Amino acid sequence: MSSGAREPKGNPQLLRIIRREIAERGRITFERFMDLALYHPAHGYYSAGGPRIGPEGDYYTSTDVSPLFGATLGRQVVEMWELLGRPDPFHVVEHGAGKGLLAADLLGWAGAAHPEFYRAVRYLIVEVSPAARERQREHLWRLPVSWADDADLEEDSIIGVCLSNELADALPFHRIRMTGAGIDELWVVDDGLALGLAPGEPSDRRLEAYVERWGRALRPGQQAEANLRAIDWARRVVRSLRRGFFLTIDYGGRAEEVHGPDHPDGTLTCYYRHTQNRDPLRRVGEQDITAHVNFSALAETVREAGGEVTGYTTQGYFLAALGIGEAVEWALRRAKSTREFEQVRAQVEELVRPDGLGGFKVLVAHKGLMSPVLRGLSLLSEEI
Repeated sequence: MSSGAREPKGNPQLLRIIRREIAERGRITFERFMDLALYHPAHGYYSAGGPRIGPEGDYYTSTDVSPLFGATLGRQVVEMWELLGRPDPFHVVEHGAGKGLLAADLLGWAGAAHPEFYRAVRYLIVEVSPAARERQREHLWRLPVSWADDADLEEDSIIGVCLSNELADALPFHRIRMTGAGIDELWVVDDGLALGLAPGEPSDRRLEAYVERWGRALRPGQQAEANLRAIDWARRVVRSLRRGFFLTIDYGGRAEEVHGPDHPDGTLTCYYRHTQNRDPLRRVGEQDITAHVNFSALAETVREAGGEVTGYTTQGYFLAALGIGEAVEWALRRAKSTREFEQVRAQVEELVRPDGLGGFKVLVAHKGLMSPVLRGLSLLSEEI
């Protein structure tokens, strides 16, 4: 067992399930451990316990900062609808909707600003957590929203846009370590006293292919995350599109950035009550587990699945191009007090700041269109 062994602490029911599975199999992949820790239907982090997102939870997303995030994103979705010829119905498929704030803010803005689009839109949430679905229903019951499983999305069935905000970073991933001869996978083991990580042969031949393709910057001794689930997810999403767009926002970067020398131990990060740590074997089921997204892998998967990359930018440039700065001017005209105006301005600054949420990456792809030009990519769009 590695020196990273930890006496297991966290949700006791979940720990029993994990330790029982390790006892039966001898060891489990980190991907399987993370799947249980976050997504077990009864005891996983996203299924059990209290609020996870927002000031009262463990972390916050752009939707928690301001409703202007969803409203501004709505401008881009409306332009996509227009580029597709204003179809009715027009599907907006959100994968992993959290508390449902993005749906609420986007649809709330659209209902007031673009009633024709609002009448055409069919908003569909793909959510694996039953508990999250219930919270979303409580928040969205007045709005035209429905729910589906990932398996419900057939190939070439969607005319519209598939989008996500901070989803891929939390999809279960494998952990690997480079050796002089190749790679070891880091497995989760249990000696009866503590959980730990132990090196072993890769569980999936795709891990070696992943490193050959996107891990060229990795050096012997360096650890990394290989998120095969994110690749599979992007492939399914693009294949589900008949005509339309794929838009995902998350933290991460190109392969050489995510797997570069600045990350000798990988990018794995855990969030608990707005603090960060790098020990996923503590507070099992009670803290979030994430890693930076390899956008190079997503972009290449998009192309292999029949789509084309429209552009790659940062959230700050994306929102600025869509006119979020106009919201500050609008707030100035309508503000009842200086304090109210300053609050809106601070929220917008938080969303676009390069060293904060504004530094998150935005990947946009299209399928069934010829080189669409999007307003959100007009300030900065890089090759990837």
